Amino acid sequence: MFGIGGTELFIILLIALIVLGPNKLPDLARMLGKAMGEFQRATSDLKREIDIAGEDRNNSAKPESDDKDGKTEDSPAETASESKDVDDNIKQGAD
Repeated sequence: MFGIGGTELFIILLIALIVLGPNKLPDLARMLGKAMGEFQRATSDLKREIDIAGEDRNNSAKPESDDKDGKTEDSPAETASESKDVDDNIKQGAD
């Protein structure tokens, strides 16, 4: 934890106890704990937003289709018009 060993932490807490007194030390510890909790929540929220932004950037770089030949999927209107063209060609061949 920040390169502080058990002995150093004990000395810091002892000095804080002497300077602040036994009545204010629990309030200070509670306030410090809340501040650290808020800091951890803020950093996790920031990490989550960065991950989401990275995923959005990766998804926008992907091609529109997953087909192997790279063709995009036809809309229903295009498919219907192509089907009509095929039917017309078949009818002309039968005549």
